[in-house]
Amino acid sequence: MEYPGVAFITGAGGTGIGNAVALAFVRAGCTKLVITDINPSSLSATESSLSRATSHPIEILAISGDISKEQFISDLFGQVRSRFGRIDYAVNAAGIIGDQLSTVESTLEAFDKVNGVNYRGLWMCVREQLKMMKEQEISAREGVAPGRGQRGSIVNIASQLGIVGRPNSSSYCAGKAAVIGLTRCDAIDASPFRIRVNAVCPGIVDTPMVKHQRDVMDIDPSVPVVPGDPPSADMAHFIAMAPMNRMGLAEEIADVTVFLSGEKASFVQGAAWVVDGGYTIN
Repeated sequence: MEYPGVAFITGAGGTGIGNAVALAFVRAGCTKLVITDINPSSLSATESSLSRATSHPIEILAISGDISKEQFISDLFGQVRSRFGRIDYAVNAAGIIGDQLSTVESTLEAFDKVNGVNYRGLWMCVREQLKMMKEQEISAREGVAPGRGQRGSIVNIASQLGIVGRPNSSSYCAGKAAVIGLTRCDAIDASPFRIRVNAVCPGIVDTPMVKHQRDVMDIDPSVPVVPGDPPSADMAHFIAMAPMNRMGLAEEIADVTVFLSGEKASFVQGAAWVVDGGYTIN
């Protein structure tokens, strides 16, 4: 089994990156998963899809809630400790876009809404993940060199917009840049404990949240939004800025994320891997 142990994924509901990451872990052989999302119905759908994705028995702890709330974080990790006792692979994928406003146009409420999830919520998750991982025994598969074993691995989903700017996106861009900075600092502090912390910076990915530029928690349920819908004219402009001239797939982000989580990436530490079709080089 290439991914023994427990995988923990936030933002796992719906059809976005978190969902794709959870599926990728199951298909790679992981049989114990913790998944969370603010939307209970979409989280339930993910849970069902994970069970259908493999013929092997899997154990899933699905807990719905708002990661921007400290009490939920406390309850969530308390249940994880009770159920599994460890986290081997953590992927912090929950995120929202929020209102498209410049700094002058924005409000403190709008700023807090975006960064309460994208940075503060992620930070609270990472803090609890590191606490658990530091207490764990080092895990290494049979046949893997001892030096490549790890107590745990954390991958934070940042964004290409944590590296480059975009009009009317200051709160979002700043929050994602903060995630990259957090990743680098935590990687330094976690290295003596054989814990790796990295980030993935997706470009424009074929998900409802990205294509429609609206908060994934506020999508009107009466309006169907599915991958494959044509992008807006504004979004098409940004897609064309990447040399590959297409949206990425959630599965493409998931493949990189799962690779970074495992022992095959054992010497990758504090990196921010850009997966954007070349957007940031252009």
